[in-house]
Amino acid sequence: MSKKILITGGLGYIGSHIAKLLGEKAVILDNKSNSSLDYKKKLPKAKVYVKNVNYYSLNKVFLENKITGVIHLASLKAANESVNNPLAYYEQNVFSTIQLLQTMRNFKINNIIFSSSATVYGNSNDCPLKEDMILNSVNPYGSTKICIERLVDDYCKSDSKVKAISLRYFNPLGADKKAGLLDQPKGVPQNILPILINSIKNKQAFKIFGNDYETKDGTCIRDYIHVKDLASAHLLALQSLSKIKGHVPINIGLGKGLSVLELVKLFEKANNISIKYKISKRREGDVAISYADNTKAKKILGWKPKFNHLDMLRDAWEASLNL
Repeated sequence: MSKKILITGGLGYIGSHIAKLLGEKAVILDNKSNSSLDYKKKLPKAKVYVKNVNYYSLNKVFLENKITGVIHLASLKAANESVNNPLAYYEQNVFSTIQLLQTMRNFKINNIIFSSSATVYGNSNDCPLKEDMILNSVNPYGSTKICIERLVDDYCKSDSKVKAISLRYFNPLGADKKAGLLDQPKGVPQNILPILINSIKNKQAFKIFGNDYETKDGTCIRDYIHVKDLASAHLLALQSLSKIKGHVPINIGLGKGLSVLELVKLFEKANNISIKYKISKRREGDVAISYADNTKAKKILGWKPKFNHLDMLRDAWEASLNL
């Protein structure tokens, strides 16, 4: 039986890009709650289980495959939605991780890459954000990520054989045009580019949430990273587990900020398109400025981003035209 990597949430935007890189090594566990991906066509080499992440499904996956490591992405992930429904976020995100770690322990699987988030830094830290800063989220989604990082940390301390890296994602954009993989959520999109692209296609004004932040143009500043750069970081993280002790958090971001207004203007330039937008009131749970110090990723993982903002915006738009 050949060695495999389990990707929980592997049919989602980020997970599908990781699965594409892993090819026939990928085993995916995903309930398709936020994915409409035609995985038989787009990820033909992956073995897919369309199930929830729980004891029953995990036991089945581990019994039927020689899993040597886990990339854990499955979670509810909309920061603003989490404010209105915190219990669902804790139940889905934290409890499923406990079940995953317990089942990994039973099967003596000691390697895990956890999908964390820049939201763990909250709004009390100065940018660039560094991994040793105090964690303090401003919404329940970020709080669940902090909770899981601490859970993973404590679990690693209890067993010296267990190695874990928490990748703190900043804001993934872009697409793999050749593979036909893009940010294509079910229902109402929550991420900035699907919202922007929908507004262009539907000839509606794009909503910018707040222009009264203490930033150069009043709109929020974020660190955007090409999803292909983010996906490659997971494979490098798996390879780097042998070099670390216990649990290590690592930022994955471009290392510089772009305001929402700048992103809109750059999208127009990248795709030769005009965008109507309007300013709306702030969203609860949004921080003003968030961008990464990515030194640790370069040093420990040997990772560096290959794509720039124009690449991200061009790839996302061109991939959406093929839908």
